[in-house]
Amino acid sequence: MSLTYAARLLLGALLLTAACGGPRAIRGEEEPGFDDQAMSTGLDSRDLQKLLHENMQRLQDSPVIQRWQGEQQPTVAVLPLRNETTEHVDSQLQALISDIETVLVNAGGLRVVSLEHQPALLEQIRSQYSDGFDARQVAAWGRQLGVRYIVTGKVFTADERTEEERRVQYFMFLQVLEVETGAILFQHKSKLTKGLI
Repeated sequence: MSLTYAARLLLGALLLTAACGGPRAIRGEEEPGFDDQAMSTGLDSRDLQKLLHENMQRLQDSPVIQRWQGEQQPTVAVLPLRNETTEHVDSQLQALISDIETVLVNAGGLRVVSLEHQPALLEQIRSQYSDGFDARQVAAWGRQLGVRYIVTGKVFTADERTEEERRVQYFMFLQVLEVETGAILFQHKSKLTKGLI
């Protein structure tokens, strides 16, 4: 008898929750515009894709692409993008490496070396990246990878607040470095702003 009462009580609680309009799980395509709304001032996947897209568009229109087209399949590697923000987006920045590699591979005429297949070297790069970027190391890493060019970048933030409002500006720099000389052949900064008003 008490089990039946407990089952009825649980069912009643579930119905009450549903009737009160509690949150429900959805997919983005089920709710038009759901993925368009910012849920906070933090960086989300859409923000990072927007920042990367602008940088990659500029890269595709840059003289470095013309230089690569004049070479016989130059070898390029993508290093992790450094997170200089307080946001916990390291895994999302790791995913952007594959996005950059995809654009480079699909552009044709390049040999793109994946760092995923170089685990020991990648671990060395990660540990040195955590202490700050040292441009002198680029040539050594490049030689170990057997590449001529490295694509890398970093994400920064600037945060301003008043008692009632907040504005956060995010910046993504993308660079192409020549391994032999360490020269910056391309650099672009994309930016976006999020806020609470």
